[in-house]
Amino acid sequence: MELYHNDNFLELLYSETFWVAIAFLIFVVLSFKKAKKVLIESLDKRINEIKKTVNEAKELKKEAENNLNEAKKNLKKMIDDKKRIINEANEEAKNLENRLLNEEKIYSERFKKRIDDRIEQSKKQAIDDIKEIALDISIKSIKDFLKNEKETKDDQLISKSITNLFYKSRKEQKNYKNL
Repeated sequence: MELYHNDNFLELLYSETFWVAIAFLIFVVLSFKKAKKVLIESLDKRINEIKKTVNEAKELKKEAENNLNEAKKNLKKMIDDKKRIINEANEEAKNLENRLLNEEKIYSERFKKRIDDRIEQSKKQAIDDIKEIALDISIKSIKDFLKNEKETKDDQLISKSITNLFYKSRKEQKNYKNL
């Protein structure tokens, strides 16, 4: 059996297939050693690229979070500013409304006072006009009466009385105007 085993072994040594297989194995082992180094270098290179990409992504994420936080702060500040501006505008509108209402009240009071003053002035003027017309008519009547009487002494006396009445009436009119 040993011979048979040796014969097989010798046949195997002389077989082309055996040596092709051995050469293939040696080629694979040598190629693996050289390819292993290249494979490891390319895998390390790829790992480093992935790490670099992951780090860049982490930095971008961190930047995005910072930008988001800053945007949130700015939005909150803008909302607060908007509320403050609206409150100030409402307060200013109320102040303006109050001021305009006060001005309107003052204006209407002045206008009413002017109208009342004009009415009062018109009344006084009408009373003065009526008194003056009545006085003129009285004087004319008295003069006509005196012409008919033809008394000179009485005429002068009556004229003086009428004149005194006229001046007295004028003084009263001035007193009414001063009121």
